[in-house]
Amino acid sequence: MTAYLTDSQRRITRAPRELTDEAGYPPSIREIAGAVTLSASTVATHLQALERHGIVPHAPHRSRSYQVR
Repeated sequence: MTAYLTDSQRRITRAPRELTDEAGYPPSIREIAGAVTLSASTVATHLQALERHGIVPHAPHRSRSYQVR
């Protein structure tokens, strides 16, 4: 399943789990960006692609709703 992911996408899929474990709630895009040392806009673009592939579900119009399956 993750064989077609880029290195950045792999790091982005790990970050929500790790940050959720630390804080107890899902991270924001900016928090994910800080964890993977990419810009928030780059992370948002990758998250949208991951959502299209069904890897990272997201509830529309809700912040902090990215979770990895």
